[in-house]
Amino acid sequence: MSRHIHSHAQTYSASSYDDYLCLKPPFLLWLGILYLSKAVTLPMAMAIASFSGVNPYAITLMRGLWSAQSLVPSAIAVLVLFALLRRMPSASKPVRWIWAHGGALLAMSAGIDLALSLAQFIRVGELNDQTIVSLMSAGIDLYFLTYVLAARRVRDAFGEFPPPLDPAK
Repeated sequence: MSRHIHSHAQTYSASSYDDYLCLKPPFLLWLGILYLSKAVTLPMAMAIASFSGVNPYAITLMRGLWSAQSLVPSAIAVLVLFALLRRMPSASKPVRWIWAHGGALLAMSAGIDLALSLAQFIRVGELNDQTIVSLMSAGIDLYFLTYVLAARRVRDAFGEFPPPLDPAK
């Protein structure tokens, strides 16, 4: 494991590593995963918000952000979110596989979401409130797609996973 730290020593500080001496995923990656998994995580957030006494107007706004068409790209991103939350020595082989392929999975999620947002804009064919939201969503998707594909820190984080407690895993 110390090999990983030494290979990144010139790039990342000691605080960039977790308790297992693996590079921590950057905060922007967390945001990207949460954004791309919105069709799955937003209903959960709305339920928590309604039980917590959040203003009903805010919940209505959140409901307006949800889209059934985003379920496929969100399901892909949720797999990566699950692997991120399970990134520990006791993780199973499937979780390790998902994490190792997390960058490609997130790129696929962002690409599909981008295509869906652009298709909605093209289908409507005029600029209105709905298409402005679609264009904004497409811009965010494009940003995260570029970030996941181009950021070295993202590649380095997906390249590391704590070694298993049981070598048979």
